[in-house]
Amino acid sequence: LNGIRVLSINWVVLGHAYLFSASFLGGFSYISEIIKRRNFMVVVNGFPSVDSFFALSGFLVTYLLLKQLAKRGGLSPLEWIAFYVHRYLRLTMPYLVAILLEGWLYGLFMTGPRVQQLMTGPASYHDMCEKYWYTNVSYINNFVPWKHTGACLGQGWYLANDMQFFIIAPIFIVLLFGKPLIGLLGTVGAMVCSAITAAVITAHYHLGPSSVADSNQDQFWLLYNKPWIRITPYLVGILGGWFYWKWGQSITAGVKTLPAWLKVMCATPIWAVTAAVEYGVVFGLYGDIQNFQQHQIKPSEADSVSYQSVARIAWSLSLMVQVLLCQCGLGGFINSILSWSGWLILSRLTYSVFLLHLGLQTVLVGQMRHTLFLNPDFEFAVLYLGMLAIAYLSAAVLYLTVEQPVANLEGITYRKSK
Repeated sequence: LNGIRVLSINWVVLGHAYLFSASFLGGFSYISEIIKRRNFMVVVNGFPSVDSFFALSGFLVTYLLLKQLAKRGGLSPLEWIAFYVHRYLRLTMPYLVAILLEGWLYGLFMTGPRVQQLMTGPASYHDMCEKYWYTNVSYINNFVPWKHTGACLGQGWYLANDMQFFIIAPIFIVLLFGKPLIGLLGTVGAMVCSAITAAVITAHYHLGPSSVADSNQDQFWLLYNKPWIRITPYLVGILGGWFYWKWGQSITAGVKTLPAWLKVMCATPIWAVTAAVEYGVVFGLYGDIQNFQQHQIKPSEADSVSYQSVARIAWSLSLMVQVLLCQCGLGGFINSILSWSGWLILSRLTYSVFLLHLGLQTVLVGQMRHTLFLNPDFEFAVLYLGMLAIAYLSAAVLYLTVEQPVANLEGITYRKSK
């Protein structure tokens, strides 16, 4: 899980490094050329990286909560309150620091041709944070303002969704614990309802399968940041966490008795199918995106509806199957790579990297006085690696000064209260 988390946040930073930088550094002509490459779909259609985080979050919350429920036979009202307070404090303290930095402090020492546009003009970070910072810390910023023209911490929509999913997750988890059939039907039913909602909205507003293949800028607030659309990966994670809690140990014990060749025979087809599905989700829009970007031919409504309703489920379900394979001893060399001990240290920084990277990109890009045109591939590679390194170094500072101390204080308080 640590390896997937780190690779996913690096993927998020990669997408923002290219697309955000191109917006302000005159790189659109370069993007219009590089988008013709099939491998660039990893950047252009990197949206599944976010779905990976939702799925992992649902998996971990479910597995850990089910272990508590099984151990104690249930939670008291005070323990349920602590369950939510812990999550709020864990997320919000570093979040406040990121809001303060991006909304106010960065602008104090930035100089350059784009500072006013990014930091002080209408719909700038400062303007939006001054107006709507309270929506971020109350985790309703994916609703207020309803139609986004800007954002205080542009990536904050994800945290709003994640918190909202966390709040309602115990409904599904407790049902899966006490009444498994009802819980299973309820979770799958919620996924189906979410998929149908995405299909209906896509058809009604004539949206494309992705914002990259659609000129309608309303797609973000109609589909992209709304919880009833984004919840499907989280629900898949809930089912994955329940499955592993219920059958994980017995499957793992059984796998250990199998000879190595039989493990390979069993696991290889599953890995192949799930990898093919993930490839299809990321690269399957290549033709549609080419037609739209090069010839302004919008994808068919059938393509758009099917992709918007199925892609998130397909990606997260494939990822969750792969996670379960690794957890149960059928991961092979992939599990060896993802279980590398170095991922553990980096994974502790992923939340702070997520909070800080976009603001740091703003500082860097906002002060640059030249466009990227000499050797764009090389310059963008250097830009990305530099942004990634700075993001992790800054994240280490935020983790050591805010995130971990808050967790330590909360742990001490919780133990004393018990």
